[in-house]
Amino acid sequence: MKSKIPPRISLVIIAAVFLLPLMLAWLMYNGTIDYRPAETRNFGQLVEPPLPLDWQNAIRVPDGELSGTDTTADFREHWVILYPVPDPCLETCLQEVSALRQIHRASGRHQDRMRIVLLLPGSGARNLESILRDTYSRFELIRDPADKVRSTLQRVPGQNVAVYLIDPLGNIMMTYEGGADPNNIKQDLKRLLTWSKLDEQ
Repeated sequence: MKSKIPPRISLVIIAAVFLLPLMLAWLMYNGTIDYRPAETRNFGQLVEPPLPLDWQNAIRVPDGELSGTDTTADFREHWVILYPVPDPCLETCLQEVSALRQIHRASGRHQDRMRIVLLLPGSGARNLESILRDTYSRFELIRDPADKVRSTLQRVPGQNVAVYLIDPLGNIMMTYEGGADPNNIKQDLKRLLTWSKLDEQ
C-alpha cells in the first residue's frame, strides 16, 4: 500500500521549488553569496575598472562628406573600436585594418551603432589616409596632436594590445592583442550589441 504525502508537506515542497531559486538569486545579487564563474565568455581582455578616454583634443580628418572636427559629438553614444595605426603601416597593419572592415560589415543592422576609429600616427606616408579610405570608406580617421588619446592608451594594462573596445559612455572596457582572431572580436561585439542598451539611453 502506497503512502500519500500529506497536503501540507506537498505545499511546502511546491513553495520551496519556486522560492529557493529566487532566494538564491537575491543572496547572490546583494553579495551575501559571493559566486563568480571561473571563466567569462568574452574573448577580449576586460579592463577593470574601465578607463575613461577623452576624445576632446583629437582631430578628425575630414573625408569630404562630414564637416567639422568635433570627434566628441561624433563618437558619443556609439560603440567604438579603436585601432592605433602603427608607423609604418606594413602588411600586418593592413591585414588588421581589413579585418576591422569585415567586422563592421558583418555587424549587419547594428552597423550604425558602431564606429571604427583609426588613430593615425604622428608622421608617416602622405598616402596613408587615402589607402585607409580606399580600404573602407566608413573608417573614421583621427589625429592626436596633443597625445592625450595615446597617453590614455598607454595606461591600459596588457602587452601587445592592438585594438581597444570603447563603450558608449567613453570608457575603454576591453582590449585585444595584435593578431587576434577577428571572429572573436565579432562574437564579443554581437553579444554587447544584442544585450546592451547603453547607446540607446
